[in-house]
Order: sequence, then structure tokens, then C-alpha cells
Amino acid sequence: MALPHLIKYVYTNGTDEVIRRGKKIHAIGYVELVDYDELLDSVTFRVKDDSYSTYYKVNIQKFKDPKTLSLRCACPYNLGDICRHEAAALIQLQEMLDRNQLKAEKIEYDQRHTVIKMKFIDHKSIRLLCSPESYLAAEEFLTKSKAVIESAKDEVVKATVDLEGVPYKVVIRKNEERNFDTSCEYPDTQHPLCLPKVIVFLQLLKMYGSYYFDTIRNWDKEKNKLLEMYGFSLDDDLTGKFEFTYKEGKPFLRLLDTTIKRISPQDAGRAKPRESQLPYGMIPEVETPVTENIEDPAQRLGVVFNFNHPSYPGFAIDAVTGESNDAVTAYVGKVEKLDLAKFVNIELYNENDKQLIAPLRKMQESEITKYLNRNSPFSGMWENIIHHEEDDLPEETKALMVEYLHPKLKKLFIDIAASPFVFQLGEKKAFRTDNLKSIGIVTDLISPYFKIEQHGKDYQIECWVKLSGQHVQITENEMNSSVLFFYNENLYLWEKPEDVMLVDRFLAKGKMTISKSAWPEQMRTFILPLTKQYNVEFAASLISEVKDGDPEKRILLQEKGDYLVFQPLFSYKGFETKPGGKDELIIPDGDRVLAVHRDRDKEGQFLQKLEALHSNFIRPDGAEQLALKGTDVLKNNWFFLFIDAMKDLKVPVYGFEALKNFRFNTAKPQTKIHISSNTDWFDARVDIVFGDQKV
Repeated sequence: MALPHLIKYVYTNGTDEVIRRGKKIHAIGYVELVDYDELLDSVTFRVKDDSYSTYYKVNIQKFKDPKTLSLRCACPYNLGDICRHEAAALIQLQEMLDRNQLKAEKIEYDQRHTVIKMKFIDHKSIRLLCSPESYLAAEEFLTKSKAVIESAKDEVVKATVDLEGVPYKVVIRKNEERNFDTSCEYPDTQHPLCLPKVIVFLQLLKMYGSYYFDTIRNWDKEKNKLLEMYGFSLDDDLTGKFEFTYKEGKPFLRLLDTTIKRISPQDAGRAKPRESQLPYGMIPEVETPVTENIEDPAQRLGVVFNFNHPSYPGFAIDAVTGESNDAVTAYVGKVEKLDLAKFVNIELYNENDKQLIAPLRKMQESEITKYLNRNSPFSGMWENIIHHEEDDLPEETKALMVEYLHPKLKKLFIDIAASPFVFQLGEKKAFRTDNLKSIGIVTDLISPYFKIEQHGKDYQIECWVKLSGQHVQITENEMNSSVLFFYNENLYLWEKPEDVMLVDRFLAKGKMTISKSAWPEQMRTFILPLTKQYNVEFAASLISEVKDGDPEKRILLQEKGDYLVFQPLFSYKGFETKPGGKDELIIPDGDRVLAVHRDRDKEGQFLQKLEALHSNFIRPDGAEQLALKGTDVLKNNWFFLFIDAMKDLKVPVYGFEALKNFRFNTAKPQTKIHISSNTDWFDARVDIVFGDQKV
């Protein structure tokens, strides 16, 4: 289970220094909420700097969707994608969402990974974070039995809880923020702590006390962080150089050799270079290293897509350097492979080449591994990161790698598209100058499309792609990777990360075969969702008929903060859709499909009529829905006039039951007067009836 997308955004785009200082600003309490707009999904924070008494405004837009998330800070920082103030604001926003302080949406918990924000095992917090039934059941369980503690070391506890003959694995560990990462397969979406987790926590609390995890802590990670400031680690010989002292149980580093100096923060996190190993049978080429001559302007940086990478994603990106010719179109002589883990003298290169060093470093295997470790809290425990080369990675791990690489590749393609120094190294080729082949970079992103035909009793789905006007089957990819497409000495990139994961399913054979018995289920769960996102061509025998449809119109009411949202819906042959989207709808019709062409003119006319009913209607960020402020809805009985207008158009309105702040009864009032009398008196009772309600 990956981290929340807001925290993931911080780790993906922030440098180590930005992340560290962002956490510091958040921990001190320097982040204050200024404004929250539920309709636009935007928040504004006032953030105080950790070094100066300066306040900056951080605006976060569309924070609910990781694809549309955008940030803007008033500070002048421009050395990275995000600054420390934005990092602190995102951490604060995630904390507010976890506590449901914004009431943005109904929270559902995935027990495979929930973060329990308590610094030690606290009895009150446990009761607060689980259901009363789970707590009572855990107490009762512990009176009769116990969880089996399989291991407890390095602040990680692995246990098994047997409930009615079903064993549930529970993993609890302390994370970097000193909170608890927990994992279990027990179903409970309403609370952060499910029953097996509560049992393990209570058992540890009763047997060992609140601070049990501190007694099984391994300080090696913290020691390495202290040593990294000087370019050392615990693997090095520290005799006579450093020693560790402990204060209140925490390690502190003492410098013994005063000749050792601190290194810059950007160099501190770099891994020490390892000796490269060539595949068996390949002879390394000994080449003359390039002399570092600052006055030599002919040095150019080259990018090599190395296809000699057996594990996912099927390639690695290396950097080479060499002297170019006078026309700056090719290298003169041999080139040297740069070790990006070491110091690179960027003064040898022009400004464009200097800008390439940082993104190339970000795409090295060590950086990918760091990202996987951050976003897979239990990766080491479930062994879903470390695999043999012949083993295939889990889908979740592949998705994380694509999520990390795709935006960086998109930027890299733009930066190197015009460069003549882009090469590919074919499979089973030694890293030699004469094996580097020049290739082209195509910045136009590609998207797959699909063809579906019936062969006998089975159905076959083929995956294709259109490259520069040419239709190519997915198996024509000349590299063993689903992340990139290499064809005719040109390298292409998929438009979305989702495309990569979809293409990966077709990479081996280029097609997928579905049996007749599985076709209805696959039609519902795979084919129909596929038609909404991609172009799917059905064989003529699979399309029962093609008709132009006259849509049935409906209005769905929704609440977003102080706004009432009017969502138009159009129904074609019983299939409901919102404005926008594709012009053609694919509707299941037995074993076949019905292709319905939407009537855009009638949809547009209805939207215009709806928008003309009030001058203060707004469209949030150009969305195909209308929103109106609550005060405008109630002013001059406008809403009841709106209901009458919809009745005249024969358009039903739905969603009244889900409204909390805007409660309406659209029935017209009926007045009933009851009069009774006697000798010297009479009574008059007046009843006002609104549908089923009587006043």
C-alpha cells in the first residue's frame, strides 16, 4: 500500500533538504490554514519560515486528484520543484484530511496500510482509533488466548492472530515520523485499527509497557545519517575518526579527526559508487579518460538508453561525455561513461548540458529504489522489492516505478529531443563507443488503441499504436520494455502512466484471448471501462447496430460547501453519462455491443437553457456542471421556480435525500380549514400540507 498522494508528492519532488525542513516547519506548528474552498478543492495556508520571521502564502489547487494537483508559494525559491513551505503545507493538509477536519469526503481505511499517529502505545488512542466492538472483542480474546509474536526487532513486530480458525498476519513498525505503520488483511474500512491490530497493541501494552518499541530499536539508521554529513557510513573503518556517545538513549556523533570536514548536503545523500559488472563474455573497453580542462568548450554530454537491463523497466539511462566536432553534430573519437554517483565537473559543459545532470541522477537505480522504499512501507517485510532478475515484480511495485519515471522521462524527452548526442545500447552489447547507436527522440506522446474480434468461440483483443501516421502492433516494440516504445530508431513515450500498465498486459503476445464463458464478466469489468478511455475498434460482427440517440435528461443535486451543484446527466438507451467525454458510447447488448452516437447539439442546448435560469451560475474550473451559492438558491424563491421550469421541460431532478444543508420540499402547499361550532362558539383549525408533510 503506497503512501497518500500528498505525502508522495513531497517525497517525489522535494530534495532531502526541502523534506527535512518542511517536516521541521510542520512539527513546530508554523503552518496555519487561511482558506478552504470545497467547490474548487483548493486550500490556502500561511506558513512561517523556519529561519526567518517571514510568512508566505501557499496555495494548493485540486488537492484531491494527484493528476491535477498544483502548488504555488510566494517565496523566491526556484532550485527545485517544491520549496520547504509547500512541503510543510502538504504535510499539514494530509494531517487535516486524516483527522477529517476538512470534511472533504467520507474516509475509508485500507487495513493493508494505516498510519497510527501516536508516539508510544497509548491505551486511550487505541480505544479512540478502533470500534467499541473491536476493543471489547480484543479484551475478551486476550483473556482466553494470545497473539503469536513471530519476531520483534528493529522497531518492527510481526505477529499472527487466529480468529475463529483464520490466521491474520499483523505487522507494526515505527516509521521516520515516530508514528506507527500497521498492516493486516482483516476487513475493516471504518476505523484505522482493525481487531487483530488492537489485539497485538493491547498485548504488547500489557506485557511490556507503553515504550516497548524503544527497547527494540536499532540506531544504525540514525548513526548512518550522522555519518553521511561527513561522507562516511557504518561500513567504513571509523577507528580514530568518530565515536558515538549516548544521551537519553539517543546517539550523538563525536568527531575525533579534525581533518575530516563536512560535505555539502547534495553530496551527502549520494551512494558510494560500486564497481560495474559486465555480463559474462563481454570485455570491458579501456578508454582514455577525458581530461578535465575547463577551457575546453568542445565537451558535450550524451544520454544513452541502455537496453542491457534485465529487470523492470527493461532499460537504464546512462550519461557519456566526449569531444564534439566543430559542427556539434557528433563525437570525435571515443567517449567516456560518467559515473553519476561521483562528483561531475559541470563547468566543462554548456548550460543545457549542465541542466541535464540533475534529472539524469534522479533516474538512476539508487533513486528509484529510494522512492520504492519510501512508498512501500512494508516492502522489506513482504519482500516485494528485492527479487531475482528472472522473477517478475508485483503489479503494485511496477506501478510505483512507472509513477516515478514517467513524469521525469516526459521532461527529459523535451530536453534532449534536439540533441544529436542521444544513443541506444542494444541488448547483449558491451558499453563501447562503437556499440552506441544514435537515435531520435519523439516528443509527441503516444496512446494505445485496441481491436476486438471473435475467433470461433473465443474473443481476441489486440493492442496497437499509431506512430507518425503508421499503425504498428505492440509486439513491434524493438526493446523489452512497456515504459518506452522503440521503433525505426526512434524512441516514443506513452501519454499517461496508466497506458504503461495497460500495455504491459499485452507486451508478450500483443493480444489477449477471452473465452465465451468469461466474456460477459470481462465485458463489464474490462472492455466497457476501456472504451471510455481509449479507442476500441469492434469487428462488424460484434456490433449489433449503430444508432443516433435522443438523450433523456436529468439533474442531480449535490452539495459542496456553501454551493449547490447542478449536475446534468444524459441517458442513452438506459446508459447514463455526463457532459463531455467521447462522442460514442458503447453499451452492452448480450454478447455484442451497441454503439450509440451522442447528440451533442441537444446536450448543448439543454446546458444553455439550464445556465440561463440564473445569472450567477458558475462552472468550477470549466467543468460540465453548474454551481450556485446557497444564498442565491434561496433568494426570491428561485429554487422553486427552477423546479417548475424543470417540470415544464419534463426533466426529473434527483438527489434531494443526500442534501444536508439544503433541505427542500418541492410539493406545493395545500390549505385545509376545519371549522367546528356550538351554541355560543366556533373553532377554526388550519392545516397546511406539503406533500406528505403537514404543518
